[in-house]
Amino acid sequence: MTDETPHGSLDRVIRPPGLIYDVDEYPPPLQLAILGLQYAVASAIYLVLVAIIVRHSNADAETSLKVMRIACVGLAIGTILQAIPRGPVGSGFLAPPVFSAVYLAPSLLAAEAGGMPLVFGMTLFAGAVEVCFGLMLQRLRLLITPILSGLTVLIVGLQLGLVGIGELLDVKDEHQPFFAHHLIVTTLTLAVSVYLSIWGRGVWKMTCSLLGLVVGMTGAYLVGIVGSRELDTLAAAPWFAVPVPLFFDLEFEASLIPAFLAAGIAGALRSVGVLTTCQRLNNAAWQRPDSGNLKRGVLADGLANVIGGTIGVTGMCSAPSLVGISGATGATSRVIAYAAAAFLVLFAASPKLSGFFLTVPTEVAGPLLVFTACFMIAGGMEITVSRQLGTRGTYIIGISVLLALGQDIFTGYFAALPAVVKSFTGSMLAVGLIAAIVLSLLFRFGARQRKSLPWSAALDTLTGAVDGLRAQAKNWSIPAGIADLAVSETREVMEFVRDNHMVKPDASLEAAYDGISLQLRVIYQGTEAAKLPPLRSVHLSDSGELGTEEEAVFAGLRHYLHHMAADRKEIDAKDGQVVIRLTYTL
Repeated sequence: MTDETPHGSLDRVIRPPGLIYDVDEYPPPLQLAILGLQYAVASAIYLVLVAIIVRHSNADAETSLKVMRIACVGLAIGTILQAIPRGPVGSGFLAPPVFSAVYLAPSLLAAEAGGMPLVFGMTLFAGAVEVCFGLMLQRLRLLITPILSGLTVLIVGLQLGLVGIGELLDVKDEHQPFFAHHLIVTTLTLAVSVYLSIWGRGVWKMTCSLLGLVVGMTGAYLVGIVGSRELDTLAAAPWFAVPVPLFFDLEFEASLIPAFLAAGIAGALRSVGVLTTCQRLNNAAWQRPDSGNLKRGVLADGLANVIGGTIGVTGMCSAPSLVGISGATGATSRVIAYAAAAFLVLFAASPKLSGFFLTVPTEVAGPLLVFTACFMIAGGMEITVSRQLGTRGTYIIGISVLLALGQDIFTGYFAALPAVVKSFTGSMLAVGLIAAIVLSLLFRFGARQRKSLPWSAALDTLTGAVDGLRAQAKNWSIPAGIADLAVSETREVMEFVRDNHMVKPDASLEAAYDGISLQLRVIYQGTEAAKLPPLRSVHLSDSGELGTEEEAVFAGLRHYLHHMAADRKEIDAKDGQVVIRLTYTL
């Protein structure tokens, strides 16, 4: 028999004091329109990533404009899907998607190899991966560990940063007469973003990259480095035209499957982090992640990419920056998502508005990518070391990161690999994530350690078994927070069994640890407990503030990983012997 502990589906929901419009409320029409426009503009800013992909595909001007316009439609679809409050898809939160850095590097590979049709086809594949991840969220806990989750974020940050630093430095043009202008614009863009992220307050801080884009574009226009071809294309574009989806303009390439498989997994993990933060923002009584809600939210993100790939949209996932704005402004109403989607459709209907981002030069785009990469690298490191690593964790991190970096540095070596092997090494993320998963599974062999502790109905033996478990957890170097939670909940279960279900006085407590999870078994002779007592909640200290654009992901992942422990309890009975299993994932 399995007893599922409800995550976040609490008996009570307490409205956080800082919310002006909570998730179920309807703002007045004027405020709704202003908030919807704000979120639509903030979402549209990430069209700069689409423009970078289009630029690498060498698409003509007409196709480029079509892609930018239909990209806004894709954002609107994803925004609505995520806000659906009931049914199998949608978290019901204001968590609009944006074009994500997670998909940038694989999309650039696809754009250069086969143009935009290959990007769309592989995006559809990545969306299907994310849908599968959402459907199997409970079963994939072996992969959702601090090490693998943190490594994914870290490698995506490195991958993004390398793309951005190449655009920012642009050393090939150092002898050109306009190189000084290049340095001025790149430095100004990055400096404004960094300054506001450190010394800004409230919405200024949360929109630091948007303001960096505005300042950078102003500087680029003044010094004359905005491309004349892009300006001519924008000038010739009409103010209004019905967007036409690029239905089933798809191509697929087997060699890109590992890169987009890894991107789909990374996107799903990112959604888990963002949506966990949404749960906390909307309920002051939040204790544990609502796994059902997370599943529906990940499905919404995955389905948005499946639909997006079908109509000609690049990869998206839930935006931490927009959730951060919700926390800063106190407006989390899902109705705002519908208003934002309406404005995004209006943007799609205006080639001039949506096509503006095609004019963003590399001197502006590069610094913004570096800015975002800094948060992802630091956040990934923080998640990775949030639990004690141990020797196995040290090797997993070190080898995986070195192999991922090697893929970008030793390109000739990886290009010379056999075709079958090369298909799995097409991107840094694919190399690093595959290496980390393989090493995690490999290091499980021979890692299991066991300890059996007898106890009985007598208080002193029960206390002795619990003290023995605490000492053994310390000996196994299990993180103190997980050890304290396991010891506390195990004692509650043992006392409950002793007082209600034991027939014979003798029992045992068995502990097993394999470096990834702590598994406890309470074994006794007696009657089967129909339902275990509600176990105590342990809260993770948190400032409650989302200080940067990426903090919604990292804070959410930290809370999700912390509260995964013992959310599944199993009770088996046979011939009078009852076994209660508690599993704590590290």
